[in-house]
This record gives sequence, C-alpha cells and structure tokens, in this order.
Amino acid sequence: MRQVYSETLGECWFNCIEQIIKHGSIHNDEDIKIHEVLGLSVEISKPSCQDQLISEFGDKNVITKMLEKFSKGIVMPDRPFTYGACIYDHCGVDQFEWLVDRLNSKRETKSATFGLLSPGSKSPNLPCLTTVDAKIRDDKLELQFFFRSQNVYGRQYANLLALAQLQKDIAARCSAEVGGMRGYIASAHIYEYDWLEAERIISGERVIIQDKYYSEGPQSIRKNDH
Repeated sequence: MRQVYSETLGECWFNCIEQIIKHGSIHNDEDIKIHEVLGLSVEISKPSCQDQLISEFGDKNVITKMLEKFSKGIVMPDRPFTYGACIYDHCGVDQFEWLVDRLNSKRETKSATFGLLSPGSKSPNLPCLTTVDAKIRDDKLELQFFFRSQNVYGRQYANLLALAQLQKDIAARCSAEVGGMRGYIASAHIYEYDWLEAERIISGERVIIQDKYYSEGPQSIRKNDH
C-alpha cells in the first residue's frame, strides 16, 4: 500500500499523480490502458473548499459538474446516478440528516458512517465513492472515505473539493470545526491518454487539464455517452 500525506487538497492530488506515475503498474480498462496503484492511502491535514493548485490546474467544467453531482435534489439525465441521490435520498433515506443526527445525539460516536452502493445492483455504472465516515474528535469534524476506484489525474481534484464541501456542511450542522480528511483508494489510476500530461504536471510544467474521459475513455463509456 502506498501512502500520501499532504497539507492541502491540491498537494494531495499532485502527490497522488506522482505516486502512480512512479510506482503504478500497467493494466487494462476494457480497450484502454491505465497506470494503477492498488491501495493508495491519503491524509490531508487542512482540507479547504478553496484550493490554489486546483483552481490553477483543474478543469473548471469538471469541478462544476462534480459539485452539482454531490448536491441535493439535482437531476442529471445524462448520468446514470448522482452522489447527491446516494447521499440525500438513498432508498428513501436522507443519509446526510441521518449522519448529522447520530453525531449530535452522541458526539463521540464511532457509528456515523454511510454507504453509497445499493446491494445487489447489476448496473454497469457503480459509484466510485462507496463509503463516507464522520467523527468528531477534539471538536473537529474528521472525514474519512473509501473509493473503490478513482481516476486520479482527471477527477480526483474535483472529488476532493466535493468531499471538502460535504465535510464543511456536516461540521456546520454539528457546531464543530473542520478537521482532517483521510481516505483509501482501492484502484488509484491514470488513463493512458493522460500519461504525458500527468508527467508534465508533476515536473512543474503549467498544464490546464481538459477532461477526455467521455471522448477517449473505455469503450463502454464512449459508446454510452450521448
């Protein structure tokens, strides 16, 4: 297992890219190759919804879309699911409110955890983020997460911003400060069409990311994107 310790979300993103470029193995995702690290642990000591590196290098359209995808009540007909639905209306349960209630009922609880997968789902498109956990320690809201899979170069930065917003929202409802963020990624990968840019960005070059997942990603994604 590889580990990344960072102060900010943007630093975490860059450090994860470097880990995959240097230590990843080459595998296939359908007809596309990936550089992959199996088991990547991350820790961010000062997560914030405003991040200079992400603002400078990230694809603003991806960020906007991801924040919308995590929002309550958002319908996205072009996507098979939204994280907002998984969080705020999962099998009829508002898991955000459920989690906040557990934290406010027992501030030291170890049981404020929810999942985003539907048992037995046969959908080819499952949420990459599968588990979210919140704990209050020393009056700080500590957020932890599990990704079964994460497109690190193309999407991680937007995922982290959305999680930082979720953490901030939970903390506000629990009268707590925002603490650290920790997570585990089972398959941390970079697609082959992003390899050269990923190498350039960690070498210090200025690269403005343009998302290519739906145009150059795996065959099933290209086929089903309309």
